[in-house]
Amino acid sequence: IKGDMLLIGNNLLSTTSSSAYTGTKANNEMNPMVNVDIDGDPSTFNSSSADLIISGSTCYKIRYAGLYWGSVVKGSSAISNVKFKVPGGTYTNLTGTEIYFQNSTDGKTNAFAYYADVTSLVTSLADPQGTYTVANVSTLTGDKPNVEGLSAGWSLFVVYEDPTMPSKYITSFDGYSIISSTTQNLNIPVSGFKTIPVGPVNAKYAFSALEGDSPYTGDYLQINGTTISATNAAGTVIRPTNNFFNSSVSYINTTTNTPELFTNRNPNSKNTLGFDAGILKIPNPGNVVIKNGDTSATIRLGSTLDIYYFYFNAFAVD
Repeated sequence: IKGDMLLIGNNLLSTTSSSAYTGTKANNEMNPMVNVDIDGDPSTFNSSSADLIISGSTCYKIRYAGLYWGSVVKGSSAISNVKFKVPGGTYTNLTGTEIYFQNSTDGKTNAFAYYADVTSLVTSLADPQGTYTVANVSTLTGDKPNVEGLSAGWSLFVVYEDPTMPSKYITSFDGYSIISSTTQNLNIPVSGFKTIPVGPVNAKYAFSALEGDSPYTGDYLQINGTTISATNAAGTVIRPTNNFFNSSVSYINTTTNTPELFTNRNPNSKNTLGFDAGILKIPNPGNVVIKNGDTSATIRLGSTLDIYYFYFNAFAVD
């Protein structure tokens, strides 16, 4: 497709119901955890929002939109059901499709991830840009019943077409893997594309995960054997090579074409306490990671210490 992909999202558990958390602690250090709830609507017990901004394109058309949500320990409400609000709209009740449900009976960790195709809701808008809100994601609150702690959140993945942009191969995958120092690392093969024969190969990667902590290191992302980091134009490391899943929400700044923390959210916590969502341009100087004429790639997720629950990723390459 000639176009691009975007990802936005936000967390739904924090230390207060509406204030941004800027501390450095891990979610398993926070007791109790409370529902984030910013919408002032008595029909919701949690809610948060994020803004969809399509920069540098004036003739785009949304082709696909997928909503993902999950938590480490489910609450009393149905894990399949959420409320979804588009810009200028009211809540729509959604029933999702299960990606994974741990279905544990010990009450300590009962993780899940769900998905819903919301393309028709987004494409029905005259202008799809604006604030999206997700509410009533099932999650336990209060004191943690486990070692990992509590976390919950949502993300919205969007693919749009723009005839003025280069052609891209875009694919997305969902599934569920618990990654830690004691579990097997995950390799995700990607194929079905062929990169440009000459010139710089541009590629992007988008993802969502639970339980990656800000202060705990060891978690990493590799693409074709190269460990990936995310550094902005000022040289600030947004996602280190040894702490890639670090409780943050990030995006690509279209002015600098580098990753930044995504702050067009409510609340806009710097530390999202066990929730990660992001998109980045894969660093590929001299095409050392993805080469001209490549027809496949391998995404590898691993950790030497921190545990995280991975359930969504997407890959785009010119």
